[in-house]
Amino acid sequence: MTDKRIDGLLSEAKTLRYSRRQVMRRAVALGLSVPAVTAALSATGYVAPGQTRTFASAAAQLEGTSLNVLAASYFVLAGQERYDAQLQEWGDANGVEVSIDYVAWPDLQAKIGASIQAQSGPDIIQLWDPWPYLYQENLVNLNDIAQPIGEATGGYYDWVVQTAAVGEDWHSIPYGTSSSAYAYRMSYFNEAGAETFPDTWEELFTVGKTLKEMGKPLGQALGHSLGDPPSFTYAYMWAYGAMEVEEDGVTVAFNKPEFVDGMNTFIQGWKDAFDETGLAWDDSANNTAFLADQLSATLNGSSIYLRALGPEDDGGNPAIAEDTNHADFPQGPAGRFTNIGAQSWGVTTYSENIEGAKAFLEHWYSQEQLTSWYEANGDYYIPATPDYAELEVYTSDPKLAPYLNLVNYGRNKGYAGPSDEKAALSYSKYLVIDTFARAIQDDDAQGAIEWGANELERVYGE
Repeated sequence: MTDKRIDGLLSEAKTLRYSRRQVMRRAVALGLSVPAVTAALSATGYVAPGQTRTFASAAAQLEGTSLNVLAASYFVLAGQERYDAQLQEWGDANGVEVSIDYVAWPDLQAKIGASIQAQSGPDIIQLWDPWPYLYQENLVNLNDIAQPIGEATGGYYDWVVQTAAVGEDWHSIPYGTSSSAYAYRMSYFNEAGAETFPDTWEELFTVGKTLKEMGKPLGQALGHSLGDPPSFTYAYMWAYGAMEVEEDGVTVAFNKPEFVDGMNTFIQGWKDAFDETGLAWDDSANNTAFLADQLSATLNGSSIYLRALGPEDDGGNPAIAEDTNHADFPQGPAGRFTNIGAQSWGVTTYSENIEGAKAFLEHWYSQEQLTSWYEANGDYYIPATPDYAELEVYTSDPKLAPYLNLVNYGRNKGYAGPSDEKAALSYSKYLVIDTFARAIQDDDAQGAIEWGANELERVYGE
């Protein structure tokens, strides 16, 4: 029955000269399996009017080839194990020798840069926002599969398009992002006199002073890493009225009096409320410290809570899990903000197995496979399209609600300008993060912000 309906759709598409996008829309309307329709399009060599076929995934063409993936290591081990299994299962089914190399988050971009310079290395690379802008000339155009994948499950969110697409083109396929919220110990905050999590940054620093005096400081990474340091520093910068650049994408708007005032507040708050070794932390240090009962709160993905929920013989801690809740980012005088941007998978142009790389990605982004990966990660990743947000993994535990809420107040890196190659360069140079680190180390808010503004002028003025 299903095969006949798909055959009928392909016949209709040829007669009415549907584009591939129209085929996928029609498939969804008919209630057909999108992966099955995609496979049929590939198997029949369907070419939309005015297009040339650039992709084929027949197993016979892939057999005997190899495929290597470069990715950042996971904080939710079950998610990494699921991805490994998906890659291996696909490789076995298609006669492809597959492998994957995991690196620490801070090392990912350096590995990508080295492979591009050498024009040799992984076939598929994991990308953070807005890296597709930086590497677009070395990434295969994936419009033919990225667009239908998004449309099949409700269309990509605006924040995904703004941070993963390069203009009108897709040089990678987004899957969402690792989210962020404040993980905090309810009992410690109650003991410090806070029945709920503080709503403003200044209130957090005030309560944090008491918590630190109790031996349970706040924890915050401010080292060179991709997750927690920018999550905090971009959010705090925006909350105090500054930004990297104005809407024109040229005028730097970093050195503002209200931001200087906010930075002075943060410098004092860092001394009063935080574990001051955080200057050297990467994205894993606060996880370890929180689970070791050394912190009262930290900005993080849901991985801390998920790990605590796990079996005790695998590092789980039921007592900490029960006492842990999550909260939105605090707000400042200018509002409540955080940075949000899509992560994605891209295919390198130097790859000797571009067709195999695209075939695996098309398989992995099928609804069945991607659903199982989201579920294995247990709410750690916000999906890139709305249909997946209805999965039970995102709705069953009210403690995790703040992670999905982030989409309601998130901004792209480079705001109020576009999330483009300049925003990517600023992010890659850790300019905003280093401004905060300098302010703490030198005890000089104005000097640090002036330094940051000068560095941003060099980036956005080029």
